[in-house]
Amino acid sequence: MSLLSVYAAGRHLHHYFCRRTGAALVATAALTALSGCSTTFPTPTPPAPTVSLINGGKDGVLIPLHVERADEDHARLGLPVQLDGRPLYMALDTGTQGVRVLKSALPGSDYASAAPASTLSLANGAQVSGAAVKLPTSVAGSKQVQVDAQAVDTVRCQATSKRCVAIDGYTGEFGWAFSGLFGVGAAQPDDTCCTQPLRALAGHIGERYLVHSNFAKPYLMLSPSSTITKDYTMVPMTVSNDGTVQWPRGCVNVGDKMMFCAPLVFATATTGMIRIETDTAPNWTGDDSVGKVLIQGNYNAAIGSANWVHRYDDAQVTIVKVKPGANRIVIGLMGMQNIDVLFDFPRGQLGLSASQAVEKLTP
Repeated sequence: MSLLSVYAAGRHLHHYFCRRTGAALVATAALTALSGCSTTFPTPTPPAPTVSLINGGKDGVLIPLHVERADEDHARLGLPVQLDGRPLYMALDTGTQGVRVLKSALPGSDYASAAPASTLSLANGAQVSGAAVKLPTSVAGSKQVQVDAQAVDTVRCQATSKRCVAIDGYTGEFGWAFSGLFGVGAAQPDDTCCTQPLRALAGHIGERYLVHSNFAKPYLMLSPSSTITKDYTMVPMTVSNDGTVQWPRGCVNVGDKMMFCAPLVFATATTGMIRIETDTAPNWTGDDSVGKVLIQGNYNAAIGSANWVHRYDDAQVTIVKVKPGANRIVIGLMGMQNIDVLFDFPRGQLGLSASQAVEKLTP
């Protein structure tokens, strides 16, 4: 049994005793990491970083990603990085911007302050908090650069998800399978915490990159050539008045139930397929308070932006109530298995390429 499997088993037992009886877990040799109703795991060990130059680097730099199973066996994509010279294992997230790492995993403690404490809410009901600090960062042997990163010191459940995966003070992304999130997505209006780490790399090698998230062979490719990306459909990102490049507008059609348009976000650290975050409840779901799931089910669905469309047969769709003005359409990792995403920040465009026009998810 792998160490990660032992952790998983220990976690389920720990939750059972803490929730049901409040009794302390009698530790075995394999479960000595558990103590009372709080949990501490050692810093996850990253795999050795590897890099391949495509056509001698003329067509791009390929960095393999790693599939890991975390909360409730949900998959994540892992990327080994170096933070302040220390090798750490991070969950690659195209849905957020910036490095968010457990403060306890960092080799130092006296980093220069970059911004006051802020909180990021995750789709799994957890939230992480901490101040931003100046942190030396490197990916796959790249030259070390200084970025503003969030040093996370608190991991807990959101008020609307009191028994979420973070009930013990950690999640798969923060403390169990990984030491945090490596956010490489476009900007979002309500999140200005951190520096986008790929775009900060020396030589502008991370200004244009693509993510192939299929579990068979996931990878991150920096500076792909036009030969590699010639078949991608390009859609315009949204550029704010201050020049910030944000996600493109898109729409989702859910069977014959609804059409919803909002920023279209592709998020590898969100494990579901299609998550509609709306501040106005549809007339067919009933209403609830902010943060609550209004409905979840399987529907024929289509997503699109500009002249790009992708269809799903019997996709899992989750509709969530959010605060006013926070509308989004989030395509999670399971919805990205046949979609490659190209981030082209110099041109303010998002490139999309699907291996098949229609995904048939049931026989």
